[in-house]
Amino acid sequence: MTLSEYKKEITAIFRRNTRGGFADWRHCRRLEDELEGLLESCKNELLSTGREKELFEIACRAYVKWGDTNKDDSYGETQYFARAVCDIWDHVYEREHSDLPREKMLDWFLSSMGNTVTDYMEDVVLDYVMDHFKEPEFLVRKLDFLYAKIEDLAEDGSKDYMIESYKEYVLQIMGEQGRPIDFIRAYAKDMTRQSSRERLADIEQRYGNTSEAIAIYEELAAREMDQVWSRHDYSIKLKDIYRENGLQDKYQAQMERLLILETGNEKLLEEYKSLIPPEDWEKVRDRLFDSLGPEDFRALPWYAQEGCLDRLMEGVEACGYEYLKAYRKMLEGKYPERCLAILVETADRDMAEANKRWDYRHVARILRWMRKYPGGEEKAASLAAKYRAAYPRRSAMMEEIEGI
Repeated sequence: MTLSEYKKEITAIFRRNTRGGFADWRHCRRLEDELEGLLESCKNELLSTGREKELFEIACRAYVKWGDTNKDDSYGETQYFARAVCDIWDHVYEREHSDLPREKMLDWFLSSMGNTVTDYMEDVVLDYVMDHFKEPEFLVRKLDFLYAKIEDLAEDGSKDYMIESYKEYVLQIMGEQGRPIDFIRAYAKDMTRQSSRERLADIEQRYGNTSEAIAIYEELAAREMDQVWSRHDYSIKLKDIYRENGLQDKYQAQMERLLILETGNEKLLEEYKSLIPPEDWEKVRDRLFDSLGPEDFRALPWYAQEGCLDRLMEGVEACGYEYLKAYRKMLEGKYPERCLAILVETADRDMAEANKRWDYRHVARILRWMRKYPGGEEKAASLAAKYRAAYPRRSAMMEEIEGI
C-alpha cells in the first residue's frame, strides 16, 4: 500500500468506529483492534522495504487522530494503542534510516507537544523523548524544551503541580550530562515530591555517592512506615543498596519490614528464605505467617509457594470464590467439602443479587462446578430446585439452570 492509502485506511477505521465523533466502549475496543492490526501490517511491509520515514508518519498520524477522538476507553485501549505506536517508534529509532535521522524524529516530538498532540496524550510522548535521544546535542535541546515549558507554566499558578514533573526530567538530563553533583543538588533542593527525591537518589547512586543515596531512600521509606502495603519501589531499592554495600544488619531489618509491605511477593520470600538456616526455616516462616490474618489475600501466593495448604484453604474461605478459582487445583482434592461450601454460599448470594441472563449463567456455572465434588450433584440439584421455586417468573434463569 502507498502512504496515501494507509492514511485513508486510518481515516476509514475511525469513521467506522465512531458516531458523531465519539467511540463508545463497544466501538472503542474494535477501534483499537483495527488500528493495531493496520499498524502491525504497515510495520511489516514498510520496514521490509526501507520505508521507515513513511512508517513513522503513519504511526504519528494515527496517534494524533486517536488523541483528537472522543472515546470511552474504559478497558485501557489508549494504553494498548500507545504501546503499539511506541513499538513502531522504537523500530524507526533503532534503524535511524538516512531518510529519517533521529534529529528529524526529535523535531516532530518536540513540536507536537503542546501543539499537535492532545494534552492527555503528551505524557507518552514526553516519556518517550526523555528515555531516548541521549546524544549531547539532543540533551541540550531537551533541556531548552523543558525550561520553556516550566517558564510557561510558571505564569499559570493553577499548574504548579505540573512544574515539578518537568523539573524531574531536568534533573534526569543534568545527571546524564554529568553536571557537578552540587549543581544538581542545588536545583533539587526545593523539590519534595517522592518521585523527585527518588530521581535525585538514583543520580547520587550513579555518581557513586552511596551514603547520600541511602539517606534519601531512608527518608522516603520512613514515609511508608504507617502504611499496610508498599506503593513504591524505593523500599526495595533501599534493601538492595544495603545488600550490595555489605550493610548486613540494615539489610536484614529492611528485608523483614518489606515482608509486611510487600506481602505476597514470591521473589522476596525466596530471598528471605536464603538468609535463614534451613533447619530454622519452618519456625521462622510460621511465625511470619501467623502475623498475617486469614483475610489477607496478599498472603495466599506465599501459602501456595510453601505448600501450606491448611493456611491456603483458610485464606480462600475468608477471601471468597475468586480465590477458590485461582487455587482450586491445589485444594479441591484435599478439601472437597470446604470447597463445596464456598460454592454453595457464592451461588446463593449471587442468585439473590442476579437480575440479568449473564448473572444467571454465572450461577449455573457454579452449580455445574459443584457436581464435581462428592455430594455436589445432589446439592446443585437442590439449589436449582430452590431457585425455580423462589423465582418462577424468571424465564432467563430457568433456561440457564435447565438440566441441573
